[in-house]
Amino acid sequence: MKGVIAVFIIFMMGCTGSAPAQYHYYRFNASQAETEDHSTDQPRIYLDQINIIGVADQQALVQYTGEHTVHIANYHYWAEHPKLLLTKETLRYLNDTGFTPALSVNASEFKPGEYRLLIEVSDLAGHYQQGAILRGNWYLYRISAEGADLVEVRQFNHNSPLVTDGFDALITAHQSNWQQLMNHLQSYITQVAL
Repeated sequence: MKGVIAVFIIFMMGCTGSAPAQYHYYRFNASQAETEDHSTDQPRIYLDQINIIGVADQQALVQYTGEHTVHIANYHYWAEHPKLLLTKETLRYLNDTGFTPALSVNASEFKPGEYRLLIEVSDLAGHYQQGAILRGNWYLYRISAEGADLVEVRQFNHNSPLVTDGFDALITAHQSNWQQLMNHLQSYITQVAL
């Protein structure tokens, strides 16, 4: 009987000795784009929710560890699903740069002369050599009386190096990539729409 009690005590000590897992949640830092005056003649831009395809379509942070290997973080997560975070960031950016954005799902009807934007992300990951990786395509449609006419399709590929090691640096680099994409989009939409 003393042997069973001793084994039970050792078992209990082993169970209580490990620390609980520490989960970490990340989001972009709040930053302000250069605000321009909103003009009443600017067309509305409807944004579809950002579409993320492949392994990055999850809340856990993703890292490429080799040419054909991926690591999914166990304790490091986006604060919300990245498609929601990136959609909010895009709406904020477009609004801060003088456009009048709205989510496509909130549109009762599209009017001729307005635009619709779809962004599809195929890679949103960290890499030990390339830093943060952002790849995908964006599609810009102009609404006409007949429907939506495709104006432009562009691939994007942005890499930002990590300033230091760690997930905080990875998130900062991801935000830098998204800012680069937003700058290119804003420049192109300004040329086409105004």
